[in-house]
Amino acid sequence: MCTISLNIRGLGQLGKINWLKRICNKEKPTILGLQETKCEHTQDNIIESFLGNSDFKFVQKDSVGASGGIITIWDCNTFIFDHAIEGEFFLVICGSWVGYDSKITFINVYGPHSSSKKQRLWSELSSLINSLTSPFIIFGDFNEVRKASERMNCVFNQQWATNFNNFINNFGLIDIPLGGKKFTRICIKRMKFSKIDRFLISDDILKLWPNISSKTLDRDLSDHCPILLRNTYFNSGPKPIRVFNTLLYLKDADSIITRAWSIPMTGNRPDCILRNKLKNVKLELKKHSAQLDNLDTQILDHLKNINEWEALAETRPLSESEKNKWLEDKFSHLDKEKNKANMLKQKSRIKWALEGDENSKYFHNFIKNVIVKIIYTVYLLMELGLKIPTS
Repeated sequence: MCTISLNIRGLGQLGKINWLKRICNKEKPTILGLQETKCEHTQDNIIESFLGNSDFKFVQKDSVGASGGIITIWDCNTFIFDHAIEGEFFLVICGSWVGYDSKITFINVYGPHSSSKKQRLWSELSSLINSLTSPFIIFGDFNEVRKASERMNCVFNQQWATNFNNFINNFGLIDIPLGGKKFTRICIKRMKFSKIDRFLISDDILKLWPNISSKTLDRDLSDHCPILLRNTYFNSGPKPIRVFNTLLYLKDADSIITRAWSIPMTGNRPDCILRNKLKNVKLELKKHSAQLDNLDTQILDHLKNINEWEALAETRPLSESEKNKWLEDKFSHLDKEKNKANMLKQKSRIKWALEGDENSKYFHNFIKNVIVKIIYTVYLLMELGLKIPTS
C-alpha cells in the first residue's frame, strides 16, 4: 500500500505535470490525493499523462474559480471503487482493497482558513466518521497544527489547535509521525514554516497494514511537501493496549475479566497469545462501559438521596430497610467519587503525555519497564491459577 498526498497549488501550472510524473514513477502510489488543484474540470488524458497508463480512475471536487479543488486517484487493479462522497472541504472514496475482506475509506481533506469554517470541517468529518463502519484514512492539507512547535515564524492559535486535537482524540485517531522534514509547508518570502499536512488513521487500519509509516518527499514546484504513507517494516516495539482504569471498577469487573481471559487462544508464540488475551479483556470491559456514563449525574443523585435519608433520620428512627438503603446510597456515592477521581487523574496523565516534558524519554522508559513487569506478573499468576489481588 502506498498513498501520496500533495497540495499541488495549481495542477495546470507549468512543470507541475512533469513533477507529478517523476513522483509517481519513483513511488508508484496506489492512492494519490491532490489538494488546491485550481481546476474546474480535469480530463482523463491529464491524469494519464503523469500516471503513464489508463488503469487509474479518479473523482474530483471542482474548484470555485481559481480557488480550491480536490482530486483523488486510485489504481483500479488494487482498489475496487464503490462510491464517493463530497463534503464542503473534503472528498471521500469508499471501496475494497484487493486481497482484503474489509471495506476501506479514504478521506482527502483541504482545510479552510477561517475559524467558523474550521469548526464546520470538524463537525462534518465527525458526522462522516460516525456513519462509517469500515477502516479509514484521513489525509491532506488540514490548514491547522496540533501544537506551537509545528509552526515557526507564524502566529499560533491555541484554541484552533485545541479544537483540532479534540477532534483527533474524540475518535481515537492515530497521527502517523512524519519522517523527513519537520515542516510540510514553507512561505519563502516571509520564511514561515508549518506542519499542516498529515495522515490520520483509524485503529483498524493497523490490522490491515501493521507496519505503516509515513515521510515527507522533496518539495519542488509547490510550497508544500508531498507526504507519503506506505506499509513498510519498522520495528517500533510492541503497540500499547490502552484502557481507562475506571473500567476496572465496573460492577462484576472480576467476572468480566475472568470470562474474557478464559477464551481459548491459538498460536505458537506466547507474546501473541498474551496480546490477544489482553485485547479480549479490553473489548469486554468496553462493552460494559455504559455503567460509567453520566458519572456526574449519578453522583448528584446519590448525594440527593443521602441528604433526604439524613433529613428523615432527624425526624424519626429509620427502619432496618431504610438504613440499608441509606448506607447503599452512601457507599455508591463514595465509589462513584472514587471512579471520577481516578478518571481525572488518568486524563491528566494523558494530557501530560501529549504535551510532553523535558525528561519525557527518561520517564517514558521507566514507566514502560514497570508496566511490562506488571503485565508479565499478572500473566504468570493467571496461568498458574492464582487469584490476583484487587487492592
